[in-house]
Amino acid sequence: MKKFLMAILPAAALLLLSCEPKVEDPAEGLLAKARTEFEDGKYSNAKILIDSIKIVSPKAYGVQRDAELLRRKVMISEKERDVQFLENELSVMVAKRDSMIARLTLNKDKRFQDKGFYTLPSQNLTKSIDKNFMRASVHEDGVMYLTSYYRGKKIGHTTVKLSVGEDYAMCEKPFLSRSYVDEGVNNERCDYRYGMDNGLIDFILSAKGPIKVELIGRGGKARYTLRQSDIDAVWQMFKLAKSFEAVKEFEEMLDKARHTLEFLRRNEQRSAAKTRERNGEPVEVVDTTENVVNAD
Repeated sequence: MKKFLMAILPAAALLLLSCEPKVEDPAEGLLAKARTEFEDGKYSNAKILIDSIKIVSPKAYGVQRDAELLRRKVMISEKERDVQFLENELSVMVAKRDSMIARLTLNKDKRFQDKGFYTLPSQNLTKSIDKNFMRASVHEDGVMYLTSYYRGKKIGHTTVKLSVGEDYAMCEKPFLSRSYVDEGVNNERCDYRYGMDNGLIDFILSAKGPIKVELIGRGGKARYTLRQSDIDAVWQMFKLAKSFEAVKEFEEMLDKARHTLEFLRRNEQRSAAKTRERNGEPVEVVDTTENVVNAD
């Protein structure tokens, strides 16, 4: 009997071992699925599957190591896709902005200014020399301005009040103000920068009805009704300013994405170099920056 037990014990042990589930089986299945999702460009799904491997099989160390290698590839491919998307979108936005600019006049005195202001041809100063009006403009940096032009008896106005019925907006502190005499007539000009105009531009954009303008200074007041052409100019310049803002936002997003992609590539390069070094293979340093496409 003893000899019989000694004979079957090794076989029983082998049977028990074969019945015991392999530690890495579930993890390997998840990793295979993650690779498929990665190859199909479904990067979010791939990352979810990779994260689940450690939870499902915490002791499957070999698979976890391979999963982390796959994660780095997923992150690089995902960021490459982001960069490509942002480059394409930015190209469309720049073309749209430039098509708007092509219909405008750039006012710049090259003797004193590095950058000028875009305005509508209809708001050329020579066409409104004898009129009081509001001129909308956008700086080449994308900032919008509303300028009050007054010609007549000196009042030294710095305050502009816009009203429709009982509703009004008023700004007492212009970004810049100046006055001069031209052919014996007093001229005054006050610039109000968007965001620092106490709501003047937004009031024009949302007004329902004729807008009354009141210019207030130490020397008195002047009143007139804002022309529809000036209101239309405010709308067009506002759209241009928003276009500049959108372009700038995407430029910043693209710059951040490119830097992140470069970081991921360099990190992958360092990890690969360490692996080759451990395996006794030659290590080659590759410049990853040339693979980041510049849209400029």
